[in-house]
Amino acid sequence: MDTTIFKGMIMGFILSLPFGPVGIYCMELTIIEGRWKGYITALGMVTIDMVYSTVALLFLSGVKEYIVKYENYLSLIIGLFLLVISIRKLLTKIELKDINVDFKSMLQNYLTGAGFAIVNISSILVIATVFTVLKVLDDGNTSPTTYMEAILGVGIGGTSLWFLTTYVMSHFRKLFGKEKLIKIIKIANVTIFILALAIIFYAIKKIIN
Repeated sequence: MDTTIFKGMIMGFILSLPFGPVGIYCMELTIIEGRWKGYITALGMVTIDMVYSTVALLFLSGVKEYIVKYENYLSLIIGLFLLVISIRKLLTKIELKDINVDFKSMLQNYLTGAGFAIVNISSILVIATVFTVLKVLDDGNTSPTTYMEAILGVGIGGTSLWFLTTYVMSHFRKLFGKEKLIKIIKIANVTIFILALAIIFYAIKKIIN
């Protein structure tokens, strides 16, 4: 039995674990503006994960040197971007918005998620490493079907995990009062700020050395 699609799903789960600063941002958005806006934002990230999975499978040898060379600079950009966002959020009064679903705002959320992910081009190396460990292309199996199954698996894994994550987070609006939710959001923003600083300091240290 071909397990390529399941290996791709494992990759999608790993990439979509909501523990990083961008994942926290999507969860916060879910609490503030509703489940679907958080989910659509996450779908933007999953889309880029699928694109980068394609690059990792097809063109790794051509881009690996470039990614390794500029990885620290890219990490610095990501850190600065997240730092600006977290500061803006910390300085802005938090208000839980009425859930309003419309195409324009959904498109903006999707593009925001894609923008977050596309800057993190170094994730290609993570994807390639995990695919290697999972032996996705083992025994020289490099047919177009294998690539498509792996990439489809990444999409299924990522969308499924974020569907569950946003479902759980949306229930915070129902289970907790407004004041508790605002405290949770503040903690999330502080967490993003700290993680952004850590990314910046690490990137600068690597660049200097």
